[in-house]
Amino acid sequence: MEQQIMINAQNKRADSKKETVKRIANWLMEPVDWLGEYYSGLIEQKLNRRQTLWLVCAQVSLIVAVFPVNLNFTARIVGMLWFAWTLEKCREVLHGE
Repeated sequence: MEQQIMINAQNKRADSKKETVKRIANWLMEPVDWLGEYYSGLIEQKLNRRQTLWLVCAQVSLIVAVFPVNLNFTARIVGMLWFAWTLEKCREVLHGE
């Protein structure tokens, strides 16, 4: 009987840790959820976190590819390739192809 109580106590402790990690992860993802709501309003389609993160990645890659003026040619080509890849992934994620 005592062993069952200890096992239950250990399970509760493990569940508590899992819940804490889950709460922290949800708290960290709140800005992504806000962006997802904003993007959903723009494109008139409900977006999940994964789709939102790919859209953010595409925006960041565009900024890296276009805006830094003092970037050497190789880095700019890598930025353009990254942007093209993220656009393709966005198309796949958003349209399910």
